[in-house]
Amino acid sequence: MPGGGGRWLLLGTALVQAAAPPLVGFDSDAADPPIVPPGPFFAVWGVVVLGCLLAAVWGLPRRRAGAAPYRLVQLPLSLVQLGFVAWLFAAGSRLAWLTLPIFAGMLIGLVVVLRRVLSDPGGDRVSRGLLGGALGVYTGWSTAALWINAATLLPRGALDGPTGLALQCTFVLAATAAAAVGAYIFRGQLPYTLTTGWALAGVTVSAVMAGLAVLAVTAAAGLLMVVATALLRRRTVALRPGG
Repeated sequence: MPGGGGRWLLLGTALVQAAAPPLVGFDSDAADPPIVPPGPFFAVWGVVVLGCLLAAVWGLPRRRAGAAPYRLVQLPLSLVQLGFVAWLFAAGSRLAWLTLPIFAGMLIGLVVVLRRVLSDPGGDRVSRGLLGGALGVYTGWSTAALWINAATLLPRGALDGPTGLALQCTFVLAATAAAAVGAYIFRGQLPYTLTTGWALAGVTVSAVMAGLAVLAVTAAAGLLMVVATALLRRRTVALRPGG
């Protein structure tokens, strides 16, 4: 952005993103379906918010803000951070269905910025590591959470019984497929892989607590598939000349 405004936009939206949860308030429903991980798994949002804030502060000096990778991500990441605030407002309103397109837009933006950071050789190692780490966690969690979000928007009772169990397994398989594609695209990036795995582990724990063995096995198998994809991708990249 002209005049170095991008660095201030990134910091401002990171601050808004950090302030929004306690101000807007959002509590998970006690009647959440088993596909929703237990509450402690959502602590990852704290990592996301803190990581984005630290990355924005680190990228504030002009010498970093005007160079890669910061110059490449300031505007799209700022939009993602505003999207998170919009998601919180939608989730606590009668327009909860808006959370899905908002989340989808956030995920698209995150994929764009994470690919830019990982593919651009510019910038110092600390900047790339800080941005890549924060974005990897953000993108990894969002990849799985999008499908969990979609499942919770179904009418109450739609996820009950054998048909509901099949639907939940379908959403888990979709999350697994998306996470595996992400693990391949991002070359098995560790923060991304660990966070998608964390989400699927949460589904596994929730399913075990609900006594749904089929859902638990589906989520656990998905976790193993994502990890295997990431490991194979990292091995392939390492074996390439110059990899």
